[in-house]
Amino acid sequence: MSIIRTGLQRFANIFSSGQGGILSRFITNLAPIENKSTAETSKDVIATCNKLIEEKASRNFAIVHILGKQWRVTDGDLLVVEGYWPPNIGDKIKLEKVLLAATKDFSLIGRPLVQPGLVNVTATVISKGLSHTRTHFKKKRRKQFMRINFQKVQQTMLRINSVEIANKINEAPKNVF
Repeated sequence: MSIIRTGLQRFANIFSSGQGGILSRFITNLAPIENKSTAETSKDVIATCNKLIEEKASRNFAIVHILGKQWRVTDGDLLVVEGYWPPNIGDKIKLEKVLLAATKDFSLIGRPLVQPGLVNVTATVISKGLSHTRTHFKKKRRKQFMRINFQKVQQTMLRINSVEIANKINEAPKNVF
């Protein structure tokens, strides 16, 4: 009985040992992965991201929070935001509530917001007006009840001017009050 048990233990150790077990050793011809500490790994990742920020290799996008909704924006996008919003036509505004900023190579995820001053999202108010007429129709069968309401909602159209990752990651913000 003990012979079977030791044989099964050896068999289990072969399949569970290393970085992925025996199957990964047969499939790939890679050398074993170096065991780096998490501090060294995070420093490497941050250095790579800072290098990509300096190069501005790809187009940035961001997820911003405006009037209770989340929007994915890039340079040149048009947004139609519904609800009352005080800025006037022609005003340039900075969108402060950035939940996520990213490129095709990396992402900066906020908890819940990205660090203030790290990402600059600027927009211009293009137009303000009312939405198309929406019909709200209620009816109850066999009760002689029918109501028709018409609704128009205020709308603000924004053009996103730029989405920029302004600072390097893990550095103090440039514009400190």
